[in-house]
Amino acid sequence: MSAAASRPAPHRAYPALSRPLTLLGCERRLFLGAACAGAASFSSFNAPLAGLLLFGCGYGAGLLATRHDPCLPTVLLRSAACGRRYDPALRTEGPPALEVVGEVDG
Repeated sequence: MSAAASRPAPHRAYPALSRPLTLLGCERRLFLGAACAGAASFSSFNAPLAGLLLFGCGYGAGLLATRHDPCLPTVLLRSAACGRRYDPALRTEGPPALEVVGEVDG
């Protein structure tokens, strides 16, 4: 077997595939969530200022979260699907009891 055959074949990877998907610098799900919350508050309260204020706050929080760590919004949004594996507050029994099996001559 030749050395060229044992080497893996090079493949082109485009950097755009590794970047997170954003809208105006904010992660797309957080942006759309802020837009929906702003539209809902505008419809509910019939006040454009309330809708713009809620959208602005949501967009700002999403922008800060995306700039801090681009993967953080994805981790936070997916963490709701994972349940807790261990919760020490649910433990009702105390520490295990020790019993002496035999006498030790000493």
